[in-house]
Order: sequence, then structure tokens, then C-alpha cells
Amino acid sequence: MERIRLENEFVNVEIFPSLGGKITSFYLKEKEFELVAQGSIVQECEQRLLKEQSVRSFAPYAYGMDDAFPNINEENIQWKNCLLAYPDHGEIWDADFEIKTQTTDMVVLFWRSPLFQYSYEKKLRLEKHTLTIEYCIINEGERELPCMWTWHGLVRYEQDMEIVLPDDMQRCKNVLAGSILGDEGMVYDLENDCYDFKKMPNPNICNMVKYYGEAPVKTGHCAISYPSQKVAYTLDYDAAKLPYLGVWITAGGFQGDYNCALEPTNGYYDRISTARENRKLPVLKHKEQMQFSLQITLQET
Repeated sequence: MERIRLENEFVNVEIFPSLGGKITSFYLKEKEFELVAQGSIVQECEQRLLKEQSVRSFAPYAYGMDDAFPNINEENIQWKNCLLAYPDHGEIWDADFEIKTQTTDMVVLFWRSPLFQYSYEKKLRLEKHTLTIEYCIINEGERELPCMWTWHGLVRYEQDMEIVLPDDMQRCKNVLAGSILGDEGMVYDLENDCYDFKKMPNPNICNMVKYYGEAPVKTGHCAISYPSQKVAYTLDYDAAKLPYLGVWITAGGFQGDYNCALEPTNGYYDRISTARENRKLPVLKHKEQMQFSLQITLQET
């Protein structure tokens, strides 16, 4: 499996084209700080992927930073007399991308879906402390495609890390049944007496949470700070194109993992069927395209 490295005097970024362009390392040199959620499972999974191409469950590969498209939760959907089978966490995370262009600070990756007939291109460009990822997704099929794009960037867990949500995100909806936030669908004010949305769950009690901002946001900026490390990870994007924000945290609650993800998305939420019920499901028509970008910054505070 070819590993691409983008590097400058500030950071190193490692990318696997044959694992959907998954980012497996984002390393801040001046602080000797690794942002990406890793672990011993990384090497094992890379080896398994080569040997077991028929095995396609996302859970063993829940590390690194990747894209969830055209869905997150696996399900079959009847759409205008056509049965659409959406795989676990979409298609991109294990797609074998072609390298179209590569330099020391930039790479362009391309893939075409045989299942849904769309093309998927992403350009990753490194400048100082920031990795910019530009996306272009085109529906090349004859049928329209109900689809959601979600950033699935798993980062390292530390007990004192703090989440910085968009300024206009005031209420959060729990989307994980049985979590410490109670029943799926429960809504909380950002400031409340039950749960601190800025902090991490107790690491000594196996916990996991997932929630979304209840309403679309207009501010495409969120972040995670690591106070003890004096480092911050920030995401900047066009909220008009990615208006919803999810947050995933596992403190040992999911297969013993400890990680966290800020998940900007254009659909609400997770399942194609749920987004359709909520009337917040993007539909990509024949020859229509999605274009958007993310700016990922890792720097000392």
C-alpha cells in the first residue's frame, strides 16, 4: 500500500490513496504532537485489507481521517422504483484512489464509483500549518443520487481536551440511543446542568456519545484544543454547503477506542432514510456536481 507524505517545516501529513485517501498522520513538528487517532490496530488493519478485500465492515478501520459518502449508516432504500444499497460508512473509506498529480506539498486523488456511478476527486494541499482539501463529486449516472457527505476525522483523545463549537450552535440533539445523553432524539441547550458539551466524558467509565447541532449553523468554524499540550486543531469550511455539525466521542465505549471527531456534513443525519424524513437530504441530479473544501489547521496555541 503506497503511503504519500506531504511535508513542510511545520507539519507532516501521511495519506493512503488505496484506503480512500485516509489521513493516518497529521504531525506538528514543533510540539512533537500527533493529531490523528491511531493505535496498534492501524498496522493490523492495513494488512487485513490487503488479504481480505471481501470483508467490508468499517469498525475495524475506525482510525484516521476519512470521508463518509454517500452515507454513514448501512441500509437499503427504495428511491423512485430503484433499490439503492448503501454500504457501511459509504464507499470512500476503502476505495482505491488513482493518484492524478503529486508534488511535495500537494496530491490529487480520483475514484469512480461502480455502484452509484459518480466520480470523486479530492485535492489535498499543504501550506504552513494548514491542509486544504478541495472536493468535486459529479453524478455521472442517469439516475439522481440521494447522498450525504460527512467529514469523519478521528483525532486523539485526551481527558482535558475541549471542544469549540460554532458560535451559533445553541442546542444539541442526541442521536445515539442508550448513551449517557439518554434516548435518541433528546435535545439539550448547549448550557445545561446535565452534560458539558465542551468537555470529554469520564474516561474511567466506558462512554460514547454522538450528537448534532439541532439546527443548521451559519458559522463554518469549529475546533478542539489540547490545553496540556498547548495545541489546537481547527476546521474551517463553507457552512452554506456543510450546514450541519455532528460530534462523535468514544472514551472506551466503542471497541475500547478513545477518540473524537468533529463532523461537518450536508445532510441531517447519518441515515439516508432519516435525512429524507427530516427533509434534509441532498440529492445529486444527473451531471450535477458538489464542490466544497475543508481547511484543517494544527498549530501551537
